[in-house]
Amino acid sequence: MSSNILLGFIENVLGKSHKRARENYAFTCPKCNHHKPKLEVNLHTNEKGENPFECWVCGFKGRTIKSLLKQLQVPAEQAYEILKYVRKGEEVGYAPTTCVELPKEFQTLYTASITSHIANKVKNYLYKRGLTDRDFLKYNIGYCTSGQYAGRIIIPSYNANNQLNFFVARTFEDAYHKYRNPEASKDIIGFENLINWNMPVILVEGVFDAIAVKRNAVPILGKSLSNSLIKKLVSSEAEDIYIALDKDAFKKALQYTEQFLNMGKKVYLVDMQDKDPSEMGFENFTRYVQQAEEMDLGKLLRYKLS
Repeated sequence: MSSNILLGFIENVLGKSHKRARENYAFTCPKCNHHKPKLEVNLHTNEKGENPFECWVCGFKGRTIKSLLKQLQVPAEQAYEILKYVRKGEEVGYAPTTCVELPKEFQTLYTASITSHIANKVKNYLYKRGLTDRDFLKYNIGYCTSGQYAGRIIIPSYNANNQLNFFVARTFEDAYHKYRNPEASKDIIGFENLINWNMPVILVEGVFDAIAVKRNAVPILGKSLSNSLIKKLVSSEAEDIYIALDKDAFKKALQYTEQFLNMGKKVYLVDMQDKDPSEMGFENFTRYVQQAEEMDLGKLLRYKLS
């Protein structure tokens, strides 16, 4: 396995790394939180299948990535995916559930009766957010009027084989909790079936953002990239990556910028002007993408220091 890919996974757990001699990388130790990066992890797997790690301040140490993840109590879903890529996945003792099903009460918008009061209410809500009838069909958008997801719009996500891998449930009734999503792993690639990995890829936070962008946009379903998405971006033919996260995720955006630059990708930061893509609309967002700044390590450093 490429150490660059493994480094990306470990940085998702420990944060920014600092290259040391050979394949050693230093991180801020989560055990003692020393102000300097004193936890060193060797990403070169030795003959025994080990990747030794040790904090030179508090003595936190071990010999395998599995031990590191277990001692840090990394969620089993995330640990499984990381260990799978270092060919130790069977040792984690956990097999994640991959079966996701749409709610049994799910009704599609594009087949809804034109006389349905609820369907028309949902459509009007989505029209106001910039969606079209074509989007309803393209993304198989639906809604529920009863059950656990009553009063919610359902936006499914499908993998490369057109199998459901997640869905987002957003209220259209002004419920206190805007979103109620399924108890399923987020280690997926949102809207994967719609992505062309030979073209530039745009990373956005939510499904409405991705729909607003219209082309080759991956919703990361939050502010953190999944391990599956990192691996796919590194191994794909996509040379250009556009990062379009909210202003409150700017530090994360810089972290991902550095990560992808170190992997040989061209990275562009989109100035979001304190708005989401879904607020900007397609034409305005496209203009900002065209004006996006191509990053390099020098520019990255200036952003960090500013």
